[in-house]
Amino acid sequence: MNEISHEGTHVHDCHSHSHDHHEQASISRRINNTMITLNAYEQDDASVISLEWKACKDARQTEVLLKQLFKNIARDITEQNGIIGHIKASMERNEVIIISLTDTEAMKKEALSPNIQIHAAVIALCIDKNTLAQIVESALDSSPLFSI
Repeated sequence: MNEISHEGTHVHDCHSHSHDHHEQASISRRINNTMITLNAYEQDDASVISLEWKACKDARQTEVLLKQLFKNIARDITEQNGIIGHIKASMERNEVIIISLTDTEAMKKEALSPNIQIHAAVIALCIDKNTLAQIVESALDSSPLFSI
């Protein structure tokens, strides 16, 4: 099998495809008591904003507000004549297990951690990454997600 390789491409057996990986701009922002890390970059023909933050909130309410945030971002992308590629998030909660002994028997208690780790990505076409970053930042600033 032939391996084709040159700078700016990924190597695969019998074929290759290029990705335009441009410099990634990382921004940390505080909204109320929440620190949000945003990364803006371009991949292939898309502008990408990745976000990450921790919340100590009600998971159901966070989900509802996250969906509304995504709708607002999508609306603003299309108003700028951009095309929505994908807007997604994962909300991770860890289980906390406590083992304690006060006499002779060990006891176990389980609960979900109140902390939620949120990873999100906004991928759009036909829009500059800086414009997309401004859209996302504006939506974050006006979202009730960070005031609950």
